[in-house]
Amino acid sequence: MNLAIFPSTPIAAERIPYVTADEAYELMQTALRRFVHLVESLDAEDWHKPTACTEWNVRDMVAHQAGGFASGVSYREMIHQLTARPKAKPGQLIEDTINTLQLAERANMTSAELITELRQAGEKASHNWAYGFRLVKWAAIPHPVPGRLGLRHLMWVIHSRDTWMHRLDICRATGRHFEQTREHDGRINELVVRDLAHVLQKKLNGRAFTLALTGIAGGTWQIGSGNSEATIEMDTLDFNIYASGRFNQEEGLSRARFAGDKNLAERAFENFAVLY
Repeated sequence: MNLAIFPSTPIAAERIPYVTADEAYELMQTALRRFVHLVESLDAEDWHKPTACTEWNVRDMVAHQAGGFASGVSYREMIHQLTARPKAKPGQLIEDTINTLQLAERANMTSAELITELRQAGEKASHNWAYGFRLVKWAAIPHPVPGRLGLRHLMWVIHSRDTWMHRLDICRATGRHFEQTREHDGRINELVVRDLAHVLQKKLNGRAFTLALTGIAGGTWQIGSGNSEATIEMDTLDFNIYASGRFNQEEGLSRARFAGDKNLAERAFENFAVLY
């Protein structure tokens, strides 16, 4: 395991700098390039393998990514996906209904056609998400995970995170190597930690803990205010798998190590939920 070298003083997660439009574009381009490179390397049988998103196999995941990038090509396609999606069932998220539409509209496409759509839509969508769509970037919608989701945050942060996470899903499903660099994967993970700090802000009641994540993309952060009273240590990829809901709490606990105030660590850990 490649261990991150942790600073003696953890960085305050709330002070992690936000992205700029230029950085958002670079993160999305790198996430897209690595995703396409991975799916181009898959064997025919790999496309049918199940993934951590239990209703999807690898092909479904690629179709979702193709549809996701297509939604960023134009206002017209964005509105189409919002209005043509099936009606949400009780408790179902809007994005789940959009995903259903994306898969249905690509049900008859070949793997080569999906990859072509990824390539063609990806460049334009990345540019639009970073620099365009100014008429809607100011808007925000209620969401059960972050509480409120700004469309600029969706375009600048969540889209690249989603592509990054699904690349990890496919690597796990097919036994492929998950390429990582400090510059890209470390920044994706840092922005996850930033969002987690926002989620936990009102749940720590003025207390704080240290989050120590090992691996190429890892680091050490303090979440909450005041002196840190506990430490949660995990592998960075395991942390993201858990925070995205792909590990249940029991599996997450088996991969985490607590120190200090165990009750505080467990309470914080129960609320590790970030939008991907």
